[in-house]
Amino acid sequence: MLSKTGSTTIRLAVFAALISTVPLSSDTAHALEALSGVFVADDQCPAYQSKNRRTNPGNVTTVPGTRYDLLGINEQGGDYYMIRFNAAPSTRDRWVRTTCGHLASKASTTPTQASSGAQDGNGAESKPESTENLLALSWQPAFCETRPKTRECRVLNDGGMPHASGQLSIHGLWPRPKGHDYCGVANSVIRADRPDNWHNLPLPHIDRETAEALALAMPGVASSLHRHEWIKHGTCYFGAGGADEYFDDTLYLTETIDRSTVGALFRASVGQTLQSRDIRKAFDAAFGRGAGDRVEVKCAADGRRTLIVEIRVNFRGRIDAKTPVAELILAADRLPKGCRQGIIDRPGLQ
Repeated sequence: MLSKTGSTTIRLAVFAALISTVPLSSDTAHALEALSGVFVADDQCPAYQSKNRRTNPGNVTTVPGTRYDLLGINEQGGDYYMIRFNAAPSTRDRWVRTTCGHLASKASTTPTQASSGAQDGNGAESKPESTENLLALSWQPAFCETRPKTRECRVLNDGGMPHASGQLSIHGLWPRPKGHDYCGVANSVIRADRPDNWHNLPLPHIDRETAEALALAMPGVASSLHRHEWIKHGTCYFGAGGADEYFDDTLYLTETIDRSTVGALFRASVGQTLQSRDIRKAFDAAFGRGAGDRVEVKCAADGRRTLIVEIRVNFRGRIDAKTPVAELILAADRLPKGCRQGIIDRPGLQ
């Protein structure tokens, strides 16, 4: 066991190697010794806006196994690191105890990452890209009848997000077979994958163009649904382009279906009862005879009403813009029909 003096010497050596010359604002310079690198959380710990007053807007905590940008320490040899939470409310830069994790350089990986692939949810194991996939598309007004407290539904039900009120929106693209989830993801991150904690999950590495398109096609981005979908399902997609390819392929399928006679049928049926068989016929018309057999319609009760909440579509083959969506659908296995009929809900609580 190292002596206290020896341990302190090692810590100081690490600090010296990581010290950055990044200028600090006048209101933090007196309380922050600048560092650069990465803080890797080992435990779930509170992330304070003020470490002295223990304020924590949003009750933000670290997620074990997650890497955060390191900004500094409260003093040389101190007991609090300042790290960055990109989605934290009020203040992105938060204080966490030094005992909550360990330091790494930005180019390095932890031993767990090196041995288990996508440990932090932003990598991928080296396996063939998934060719058996199920796409779940939501009708957002109906979803927001059943989940009115989510951030995106509060906006939509108050008259915002007009684009989401008239489109088939992304729920997720799920590699098959069912249960093929969390590939190479650490158990600590899996345990942290709860709806009330999605905002603390690792942020998928996607470019700006993909992020902007995804925010429109997937309203749930407002509740960090994209973080959950990547961690649980995207890590099993194994596309060479990682999260960016996974979401680009999801967008390609979604946009093709929404711009077809299928999306047009949903928009023309708002406020009316729609038969599942008519949705399947629309798929046949858009993508060839038999395409509708690869579609399942999901409904939910809303008081005395039955709403069509989601459609699920099977695909087989490698997804890219060079492969016609019709070919991918017709090659896939058939799905059960699902519910018989339901209302295509109007935006806003009914």
